[in-house]
Amino acid sequence: MQLDQTHVTIRARTLSEIGDLAMVLIRSYPLAISVGFVVGALPWAILNMFILASIPINEYSIASYDEDMETNLWSYQFLMAILVFVQIPAAGVLTTVYIGQAIFESRPTWRSVFHETRITFLRWFWSLGVVRGPVPVMLFVALFWEQDYFNELLFVWLITLTIIVLLLRSNRPFMPEILLLERCPLRSKKGSLVITANQRSKALHRPVAGELFGRFLAMTILLTAMAMLGFYSLLWARGILFGMWEWDAIVYVVLYPIALWAAGALSVLIRFLSYLDTRIRLEGWEVQLAVLAETTRQFGDTDQTLVETRRVPSKNVIEGRI
Repeated sequence: MQLDQTHVTIRARTLSEIGDLAMVLIRSYPLAISVGFVVGALPWAILNMFILASIPINEYSIASYDEDMETNLWSYQFLMAILVFVQIPAAGVLTTVYIGQAIFESRPTWRSVFHETRITFLRWFWSLGVVRGPVPVMLFVALFWEQDYFNELLFVWLITLTIIVLLLRSNRPFMPEILLLERCPLRSKKGSLVITANQRSKALHRPVAGELFGRFLAMTILLTAMAMLGFYSLLWARGILFGMWEWDAIVYVVLYPIALWAAGALSVLIRFLSYLDTRIRLEGWEVQLAVLAETTRQFGDTDQTLVETRRVPSKNVIEGRI
């Protein structure tokens, strides 16, 4: 493994260049990225259907086409968008690990990807699946949704939870990379010798918090537009191929979530590339890789792990991947 001969050029990039590079990654690893994200997102998508699919199915089975039906269908779209939004980081763990390994290896094996994900499961599931909202929001929707009308209290609480998740994601977006690639623990048993995920997150995010928030808002608007374009493209393709132009339960239960998850998959790649860009700007990561590569060539890599030295306030040496 030549650390200074990566498959993605390690250099600082603008947001538009990050978007272009995300498309290059999709072209280079189309099957791997799609399979990895589908496998990661499928459990969440099935749970979403279990919680919400009865809404459009029941509405179209009754076929009353009144104001209540329209309200419930709009409520379904809102709730599904909220669920997918909070679930994307947890659903993209396999894609994150795969792309992280693909920087240094041309074709990572799925065995290694699943191994990396499995050994950090408790860590990332607690942080990305519980603390950052997916499980609480799903339980809240499942317990408090009433089929007969849109509960105003549910709306208020969901908006509140969504704002909290949005603030967490916008201020500290790189927690998946910190947990999965750097392998920072949630708690340290070695005192100051090992940096925790929270400490690493503060060190990485705080210096560029304003820029990260701006990028987050810009990408949220762009990806929302792309999700809607994808949704209407699927409607058009369905109409052309099968002559089915009317909206029915399939549109809401299948096509709409697919469009949301497709935009979510792109957001995982953009977030990962933004993570690399942030490390390059703050830590001179490209220089570190060059030094590590030369050290490896001169002295060998005895434990076959990638060891890094980072300078973080109140910390000494930390060990991690990438």
